[in-house]
Amino acid sequence: MKKLIVMSGLAILLMASCKKKEEPVPPPAPPPVEDPAPPPAPEPQTQTTTTTNVTVQKTEENPDGTSVSVSNDGFSVKNKNGEATNNVTISKKKAEVEIKTP
Repeated sequence: MKKLIVMSGLAILLMASCKKKEEPVPPPAPPPVEDPAPPPAPEPQTQTTTTTNVTVQKTEENPDGTSVSVSNDGFSVKNKNGEATNNVTISKKKAEVEIKTP
């Protein structure tokens, strides 16, 4: 009798383990959106006229103004106002100040 109970229990266990499992069906994908974004608005059409102005500057040999230059050796400041000029140069090798007035 013990053999019969053990064999029947084993048979039930084998039937339960070999049972075909049904996988759940995934829900269907939603339909694609017909028109996700409105088309871009057309740009307004306008007529534009462009004019170009050409200016010619007369280059002077030494224009008025101040210029500063800095390098590894030192720096230089040059200032010109009409006929008056001031030049200051300071470097590792020399220091020079030059002032010219009319």
